[in-house]
Amino acid sequence: MSPAVPLRYDFISASDGIGLGFAQELAQLGFNVVLHGRNPTKLEKVKGRLQQEYPNVSFRCAVVDASSTSHKQIDKLVAKLQDLHLTVLVNNVGSVAKTSPLELLAAEEIDSAINLNARFPTQFTRALLPKLTQSKAPSLIMTIGSLADFMVPYAVTYGGSKAFNMAWSSSLALEMKAEGKNVEVLAIPVGKVTEVGHSKDPITFFTPGARTVARAALQRVGCGKAVVVGYVGHAMQKFILDILPASVFASVVVPRMKGLWEEEQRKR
Repeated sequence: MSPAVPLRYDFISASDGIGLGFAQELAQLGFNVVLHGRNPTKLEKVKGRLQQEYPNVSFRCAVVDASSTSHKQIDKLVAKLQDLHLTVLVNNVGSVAKTSPLELLAAEEIDSAINLNARFPTQFTRALLPKLTQSKAPSLIMTIGSLADFMVPYAVTYGGSKAFNMAWSSSLALEMKAEGKNVEVLAIPVGKVTEVGHSKDPITFFTPGARTVARAALQRVGCGKAVVVGYVGHAMQKFILDILPASVFASVVVPRMKGLWEEEQRKR
C-alpha cells in the first residue's frame, strides 16, 4: 500500500481500541481517514486528537450504529461520501463476547451480536465495493475476526458470527480474483487485546495493546493469504489450538468458559 493522495481515504470504525490503532497507523503512513461510530461526540473527540497528532492528514466522521442500522441507511450514508476516493476498508466493528448459555440470552442480545459481527460488515462492504473498485489502483478490505470463532461454549452467538466473518471474507477474496478486481481481501483473527473499551489489563506478550495489533495486521498486507493471524503471540496461540485433539480442547475450554459464566452470575 502506498500513502493516499488528497481525497483518497480509508474507512475505519475507530472511536477507540483496535480501530483507533488502525487510524493512527494508517495516518502515520499518510492515509486520510474516515472514522465511523455511533457516538458523534466521541467521534469528534477522537478526530480532534488525531488531527493534533497528524496535522497533515484529513479526518472525517460518519455516524452509524452498526447494531441496528438498516441496509437502506447504510446506502444513504455511502451516498453522502461520493466525493471520496476510497482505497482501504477496515471492518473491525464487533460485539464483546458475552458468556451465557444460549437459551438464557435475550432475543435482542442475539440479534445485536449478529448485526454487529456479521450483518453490518457484510452490508457495509457490499455498499462500498463500487468505490473500492472504481479505479484500477489496488485497494484493501481487511476484516478483523477472533480466535474464538469455533467451538466456544457459553459464547455461541459471538463465536458463530465471528466464524461467519472469516468464511465470508475468504469467499470474497476468491470472488475478487475471479472478477479480476485489484482488491486484496484479508481476514485477521485476533486473540485477547488490551487498551480496548472492555479490557484495560496490563500489556503482556499474549495480551498486546490495540495499536500493536493494528500494526501487525497491516504488516500482513500482501502476504498472499486470505486469512492470517497478524500478531505473533496470537499466532502461537492459534497454532496450539489447531493441533489440540478435540477432546483435549474441550477439556480445557469448557471449564474455562463455564467458569467465566459462573463468575458473571456471582457478580450479579
